[in-house]
Amino acid sequence: MKINYIIILTLLLLGCGNSSDKKDQSEPQQQQPKEKNNSIAFDSAQIKNGGIDTGRLSMHPLSGFVQVNGQVDVPPENLISVNVPLGGFLKQTAMLPGEPVHKGQVLATVENQDYITIQQDYLTSTSRMVFLKQEMVRQRELSQQQASPLKLYQQSQADYNSEQAQAAGLAQKLRMLGINPQRLSASSIKPYITIFSPISGYISKVDVNIGKYINPNDELMQLVNTSDIHAALTVFEQDISKIKIGNKVKITLPSIPGQTFPGKIILIGRMLDSSRSVMVHCHFLKTDPRLLPNMFLQASIETKPQNTMAVPDGALINFGGKPFIFAAKPQPKNAMLFSMIPVEIGIQENGWNEIRLKKPELANQLFVLKGAFSILSAMKNTGEED
Repeated sequence: MKINYIIILTLLLLGCGNSSDKKDQSEPQQQQPKEKNNSIAFDSAQIKNGGIDTGRLSMHPLSGFVQVNGQVDVPPENLISVNVPLGGFLKQTAMLPGEPVHKGQVLATVENQDYITIQQDYLTSTSRMVFLKQEMVRQRELSQQQASPLKLYQQSQADYNSEQAQAAGLAQKLRMLGINPQRLSASSIKPYITIFSPISGYISKVDVNIGKYINPNDELMQLVNTSDIHAALTVFEQDISKIKIGNKVKITLPSIPGQTFPGKIILIGRMLDSSRSVMVHCHFLKTDPRLLPNMFLQASIETKPQNTMAVPDGALINFGGKPFIFAAKPQPKNAMLFSMIPVEIGIQENGWNEIRLKKPELANQLFVLKGAFSILSAMKNTGEED
């Protein structure tokens, strides 16, 4: 009897164990349904709760940007090299780099004995012209009265014309030296000339010192007018076709952090240099005294709008440091299977993102256009449960 009781008890225990296993197998799975290869299935309720919209990829007009480098520049008429036309010794100057000057202000005085000679020659020539003109008139009258040979009249006329040319040349030399020939007299001859500023602006550099001899081709100092500065941008060959005159430009300078200067393209070079680039000139729409010539700058040139395949922000996710979108494949009972598709991002503007599919043949599928983050969150939660 005891043996039979043990057998019956053992059978009862085994029966209970099998019943428990069957019960566990018959209970439905409550976990998030999923597929392999970065895919996940949503039923209709999950799609609605996640705010998910699907549709075809479409073309959208986007304006891109060309990123370039350059430097602050000024037009040639605003950058002046001051020279001494006939050379001389620097006698006096009080100019220092960075000092403001106005047009007509005295910059320096230069001394040379040759200046005295030029003034003397001019006064001598103009005095001689008076005599030669009187002689020419006298010889003309004698020739008309046949009291003197015609040859003498012609010679006096030639002498007068020659002296007139000599005086005119000396007058031009005096004007180059800043001396007014009409105001010159024997009592006003001086051994030095005064150099005046031709523009209003700033002294950008001074290349000489008191007592130094300045040759005609030497630069005494340099002036710059910063009231009309430009940005000289270097645009490479592959980007030239993307820009045109009038394009808007956003300019930043490392030396002036935290500030952006608006600009506009006013000139595009027509010849490539050795680096396969052209110089593009951009006008600053707002001047700033902190902007100085030759400062390094960076600029973003807005290009003309072009139709490109794009998705809204709600369709784009970032996973593992790489961009993805979700392809949507319909399933029975209004469900959807979502699969991550890697993409490359191009232009980004006003909530739209240019995309390039690594497999162009996928472009005709349905894609998630809104709610992609909800799908990614569900995938992460499912991965944690596993």
